[in-house]
Amino acid sequence: MRRIGSTPAERGSVGANNCPDVLELDDGDFLVIGKSHLLTAPEAERMNELGASIGEGESLVLVPRDCILAAAEQLASEGVAGAG
Repeated sequence: MRRIGSTPAERGSVGANNCPDVLELDDGDFLVIGKSHLLTAPEAERMNELGASIGEGESLVLVPRDCILAAAEQLASEGVAGAG
């Protein structure tokens, strides 16, 4: 397992309860740590318009933009297909 992107502390997190993160497992899949997010009606409608849905056993997780951008930057610099 490895961290993708910067550490929470590098992104300004100072508390143990505010530590969004992206981790890559040994098999190449990703774990994302973020806040649980309940959709508002407008968000749910827009998500449906985009053809996105949340299936059984899936959860919606809110990840701060800076966390995702740091992870995307690292993956793009490593030449991961589809990143960047």
